[in-house]
Amino acid sequence: MEEINQPAPAGKFLVDSYEDWARAEGVPVHTGASVDMLKAAVKPWARFGVNGAFVHLDGRDDFLSVMVIELPPNSGSASHQHLYEQLCYVLEGNGTTEFEAPDGHTQVIAWGPKSLFALPMNARYRHRNTSAAPARFAAIGDLRYLFNLFRSEAFVFETPVRFAERHGGAEVVADLTQQTAGPLTLARGTLSSDITELAPGTYAQAFRQMPGAHYFGVDGEGYLLVWEEGAQDFTRMPWHHGVVYAAPGMHFQQQFNAGGAPARYLDVQMGSQQQPIFRHRRASYGDTSVYAAGAATIPRAEQDPRIHKEWLAAIAAKGVTPKR
Repeated sequence: MEEINQPAPAGKFLVDSYEDWARAEGVPVHTGASVDMLKAAVKPWARFGVNGAFVHLDGRDDFLSVMVIELPPNSGSASHQHLYEQLCYVLEGNGTTEFEAPDGHTQVIAWGPKSLFALPMNARYRHRNTSAAPARFAAIGDLRYLFNLFRSEAFVFETPVRFAERHGGAEVVADLTQQTAGPLTLARGTLSSDITELAPGTYAQAFRQMPGAHYFGVDGEGYLLVWEEGAQDFTRMPWHHGVVYAAPGMHFQQQFNAGGAPARYLDVQMGSQQQPIFRHRRASYGDTSVYAAGAATIPRAEQDPRIHKEWLAAIAAKGVTPKR
């Protein structure tokens, strides 16, 4: 493999600088339609001073990357900074993250299971596990896009600019199970984080998935159906806390609560409510000038009858009464 900071050899095409860099980091790369990050194998990651791994899902796009970060008991990560934005969803354990503000003072945030936090872009920071058990979280960022754009490890990890105009302090949601459902924008970022809750005995309307959405199970249990327009078969993916999945772009998808308690999931995409970036993200937040409202959804009355039948069987196995 060529050095990632050098031009690709003459005659080599279809280079993916991010993928080359990730493989060279020496930690596992987990693939598939979905991954249970609580069970995913990790290895020591010298760059960050933690145990870690990459998660490269089949339905990923060209913008977002997902890492599994694990801190051993009573340990701390290396101090580091990077240009890519990052949201962190805590899978297990308790800890703190300290970061340096543009004026030089230090701020500290605390996090625990099912917390979501983000840091200001390019702030120098360090994670600490404050418990006697391992702490593990998913770190979602736009590293894939930036690395393929600039193709320079030094630029991504060593740029000194502090971006004071984007500094609003680190932000943390202590427990996503208690957070009001809806969109969140943390640390003035351009990564969206939307929380959706499905009541017991219900399921959502099918819609066409734009590229790049990563879904993280938060509470309860459910499953996802994914299919291409006109397809005769569906792909079924169960989810619960710890599972991340990504539906391929332009496929239809539909979420189902398969348990007797409310089910929640976190949807992370490039483009936030404050800074949507893409036309399809503006549409998802209500800009009907992009496309007519409902144009990318399938009304329940028009859905394939097999969908409802499969859902009835799933909840009957759990002893749950359908509510619609």
